[in-house]
Amino acid sequence: MNSQNNIITTESKPRIVGINGPVVTAKGMTDFKMREMVTVGPKKLIGEVIILEDDIATIQVYEETEGLKIGDEIEATGNPLSVRLGPGLLKNMFDGIERPLNSIQEISPVFIPEGIGLLSIDEDKLWDFEILVNEGDELKPGQTYAQTQETEMINTKIMVPPNISGKVKSVKPSGKYNINETLVEVETEKGVEELKGFQEWSIRDPRPVTQRLEPAKPLLTGTRVIDTF
Repeated sequence: MNSQNNIITTESKPRIVGINGPVVTAKGMTDFKMREMVTVGPKKLIGEVIILEDDIATIQVYEETEGLKIGDEIEATGNPLSVRLGPGLLKNMFDGIERPLNSIQEISPVFIPEGIGLLSIDEDKLWDFEILVNEGDELKPGQTYAQTQETEMINTKIMVPPNISGKVKSVKPSGKYNINETLVEVETEKGVEELKGFQEWSIRDPRPVTQRLEPAKPLLTGTRVIDTF
């Protein structure tokens, strides 16, 4: 009796039913969402739901799928595939899902190993943040609440996300912090929101702008490129 119950429980979990290169088909995906980031198989490979029909999902896996097999589990993250926007992007190289290639090379000099996870910009490095708002200020989307001099020429500004507005509840003094530390707390209609040293942004959503400027001058690089056989 117990063994039968275990079989039913196991079959109800989201599992792989087909593998075609980097594309995986899974069953039992009723509670998942389109564009949701998922982990695939025992190595927790990074994937994204690209087609969802009833309880059948097609998943694009962004890592090598060798070793996956029918019956391996799919786990939800509840979040879309996203990148972090903040200090640390400059002077670095990333793959298509913002994994830092320089850091990965130190772990594996030749190939990106499977299951390495969704690494991103350095979470431990301390940046000299200048806090630009005060307690009681009203914040609106796109407003700069902190900045850091990332290079001699680039002053990286940290802005309020598009879905957040409200009154500043508390702020940290200007100083050195990593990107995961809360710099500003904002009292919104939905509760207190924590603003950190970066923005988390879905890769499928275009960044909002107030105005798109028409190009007026060509981009001159000073580099001549000759393409020949």
